[in-house]
Amino acid sequence: MSAGRAVRGALCCSFALACGERAGDPIVMLAASEPADAPTVAGAAGVGGAGYDSRGNPPDMPNASGPVGLCGACTSSDDCGDANDACIRHLDERFCGRDCDDQHGCPDGYMCIELDNTQLFQCVPQDHCPTNPAPLAPLADIRSYLLGHLNTQRAMHMRPALNASGCLDKLAQASALDFGRTDEPLGKYVKECAPVWPNCACGWSSEAEVTMAHYNLDWMGAVDHALVVTRDNQNDRFVQSFLASNLTDVGIGFWLSGDEAWIALSFH
Repeated sequence: MSAGRAVRGALCCSFALACGERAGDPIVMLAASEPADAPTVAGAAGVGGAGYDSRGNPPDMPNASGPVGLCGACTSSDDCGDANDACIRHLDERFCGRDCDDQHGCPDGYMCIELDNTQLFQCVPQDHCPTNPAPLAPLADIRSYLLGHLNTQRAMHMRPALNASGCLDKLAQASALDFGRTDEPLGKYVKECAPVWPNCACGWSSEAEVTMAHYNLDWMGAVDHALVVTRDNQNDRFVQSFLASNLTDVGIGFWLSGDEAWIALSFH
């Protein structure tokens, strides 16, 4: 379960539970009383975005398969985030749920329900998956926008501006995808850099990662939300990581699918 999700909604809803099509692939189906013209399930926001290929892969990583986030299109549960996220059927279409329980809830607009024939609890939309947000910009544009936000916040806290690093960008992008697939923060850094530090690739010295899930989240909203520094979050580990005074270079990884975004920052 990723951190930072809102408290779950009430359990009463119009969802009826159905058995999975096969072991390990649980299905939730809308009740028959749902209107026939219910809106179409939203697909992964990355798919079809400008600068991305037909599978939602960024142009500089054409063979990378990214995670499918909450309410993103899927064909099986293997597509959906980590091993506890299920591919859910809504009429004739499918979307990814997100694991939840009594301690960790769902974003606004979703509720936590128990699936049949499995111990998994999943976030599902209270009504229907939202329509697709605006298409993703090219990854280079997202990185430029995010770097501008980073350096604005650093200037406000009397820190020198960070330089973009293409070498670190590739590490950060792989880290963002790894985070989305495994739900393990800093997993790539811990596996590949920590054992050999300070002799890491690209001068890689530290990393920060964050994920968020919000109803109708788009890429610009994800960046704005993640990088604003307030009195409430100024001591958060992610914020303290990008405000560190000894940094000179940064690589940026970004992935958005459905209503969830993953951001990774690799530093030197």
